[in-house]
Amino acid sequence: YSVESDTGDKVVVFPRGANGDVAAARILKTPHRGFGLAVNEEKEELYVAVEYPPQVATFRKAASGDEKPLRVLEGESTRLSDTHGIAVDVKNKLMFVNNWGNVSDYQVAGTGRFELPSIAIYALDAQGDSAPLGVIQGPKTQLNWPGQMAVEPESGDLYIANDVGHSVLVFRGTDKGDVAPARTIKGNKTGLRNPSGVFIDTKNRELWVSNFGNSSATVYPLTANGDVAPLRTIRSAPANKVGLNLGKTEAVAYDSKRDEILVPN
Repeated sequence: YSVESDTGDKVVVFPRGANGDVAAARILKTPHRGFGLAVNEEKEELYVAVEYPPQVATFRKAASGDEKPLRVLEGESTRLSDTHGIAVDVKNKLMFVNNWGNVSDYQVAGTGRFELPSIAIYALDAQGDSAPLGVIQGPKTQLNWPGQMAVEPESGDLYIANDVGHSVLVFRGTDKGDVAPARTIKGNKTGLRNPSGVFIDTKNRELWVSNFGNSSATVYPLTANGDVAPLRTIRSAPANKVGLNLGKTEAVAYDSKRDEILVPN
């Protein structure tokens, strides 16, 4: 399952063994600027977190074409704001959604404001303008452009790719308020740079992390904490190569005095 992020409006689904230039098994039209995906295998439902206007749309897992969502979570009471990562805890019937904190009603001028990044917690089947059951938010959390998230199904621990923080944060599923992470993977040894995705391998008890900033995937023990070296690394760029992190560039200018190229990102 691949979502087009904030540049498109669809989810493309491929067979698990797909390779090369192959046609998608199906394409699902979704709200524009979808970013995060999560699946409830018990109910066979697909959750799509949408950046702006912020919402969570839930579809049948096998949905395709113009099929409408089963339900939508959106509205002022939800506290959704520039929504990105999403994860579901089927065991405890919870849904976690993180937000960058850029708030506005695009239909009303002057309603924009900035809030601290957050993780909002909802009932798994929340819909409409439903308030969260709890919110993780505040300076102790270390949240900084949180990206994809994953829940360890047995413990309920929540793993977050913390993009600009160059770290992976781990919260307990019961955490609320301005709380410090239970564990933090961060430091020079980790190889993390602008991590944007996480995946939990329950069979091998490993944590996979994709790093936008250095074109790599790094693997750690699931219980890793602190400045720990990865067990192994897959690269698509040379070691120590730092990515430019360009995305959605729409202009460029040259500063002849400083001999610099300026790119709004």
